[in-house]
Amino acid sequence: MQIIVTQKDDLLTSKELCLSSDINEAILYELVEHSIAVPIEGEHVAEWKFTVSAVTLVKKAARIQHDFSLDWSAIALILQLLNERDELILENEMLKRHLSRFNHLE
Repeated sequence: MQIIVTQKDDLLTSKELCLSSDINEAILYELVEHSIAVPIEGEHVAEWKFTVSAVTLVKKAARIQHDFSLDWSAIALILQLLNERDELILENEMLKRHLSRFNHLE
């Protein structure tokens, strides 16, 4: 999952992300280790910076872990598959709109 930052002001520190997502630093470290949350700045936990959109992803990962007690590598796969599904749904809707332009030609 690639995150694009539009402004520097839109970044959260590790502490802010943990507080916003109701997780602790150990869980954040696990999320980063499994590429669920990807810091866009910083070498160490205290220096990490995340986009605001990371809050939603981290909350979703924490909720999946809480509800199903899965390990983080499985959660990373689930999140990737959910993202791919969402992209396919959007692509399908776009293709249906394009196709509907030609339906009146029949």
